[in-house]
Amino acid sequence: MPIPVKNLVTMAAGALRSKVLGGRVPLNVMLALTDRCTGNCSYCQLPARKSPEMSTDEILRLIDEAADGGCQRIGLWGGEPLVRDDIGPIIRKARSRGIFVTVDTNGHLVEKRAAELAAANHVNISLDGDRRAHDLNRGEGTFDRTMAGLRFALSKKMAVWTITVLSRHNIDQVDWMLRTAREMGFLATFQVLHHNDQIGCNQDLYASDEEIREAIRLLIARKKEGWPVASSMRYLETWGTWPDYTVNRMKRLSGYPKCSAGRLYCNVDVDGSMYPCSLWVDEMKKPPNVRELGFMGAFAALEIPDCQACLATCFTEYNLLFSLDIATGLNWVRSLIK
Repeated sequence: MPIPVKNLVTMAAGALRSKVLGGRVPLNVMLALTDRCTGNCSYCQLPARKSPEMSTDEILRLIDEAADGGCQRIGLWGGEPLVRDDIGPIIRKARSRGIFVTVDTNGHLVEKRAAELAAANHVNISLDGDRRAHDLNRGEGTFDRTMAGLRFALSKKMAVWTITVLSRHNIDQVDWMLRTAREMGFLATFQVLHHNDQIGCNQDLYASDEEIREAIRLLIARKKEGWPVASSMRYLETWGTWPDYTVNRMKRLSGYPKCSAGRLYCNVDVDGSMYPCSLWVDEMKKPPNVRELGFMGAFAALEIPDCQACLATCFTEYNLLFSLDIATGLNWVRSLIK
């Protein structure tokens, strides 16, 4: 996959300007397209919300406004974004505006949506380990559907990473995932349960703090050995210092980068409500809405949260990148060309 040089340079320049001069630029936008899903994950409550979805025209207008405001990357997620029949026009619109597009999917509809997905820059497929572990986390029979989608995506030369959510059911699956990644030719990322109860966190699924730290120590060792771990070393090292893995965010934590949520990135929910990030979905009483204010109007009205550290893998990586951490930036450049 070609390195998105223009996007990366523009993001770095925007982050530097914000750091020196202040101001807010929506460099990175997470866009939830639907609560609908083909899976039944034990830690997810999104399908139960049944949020009213934005129309195709509303989403295309949002993308244009975000691009005009400086957006360089859009991450499409849900629910399962591939259930939307307009996923192709959405991806193509963002690409036509020079935006780097990633799609998070459970893999079930990858073959059906292959033509549409081919336009995306990157596909992230959720895989939680071997059949036993994956099905315990995500529902009986889902392992086979996910693996079929993963194999198909790789056969079509799509740029693919996996996302593994570590719970008590699969905390022992790090090496299985990395062996599979090496054999099949993709990079693996890992995270722990970190969303609020409104989106979905099942307290019964938490692994113990020591089990999580042991998994992180193993990931650090494997990355040093050259195994296909996409996550940056700086992230893994900070992740291992988290004091309590049942707490998803904190106001301050030594060693964590300053949070850029609401300043350099945001999350647009299914109904158009805007949040600093997905950890705040349904927790803010009156979030601004892009349907009412337009994208940039909502971004200008967005409340910046008082938390400055969180468990979310992606947000910590964003914060490291936007703090202009050179080692993290180099890690992602190397990871994007593998």
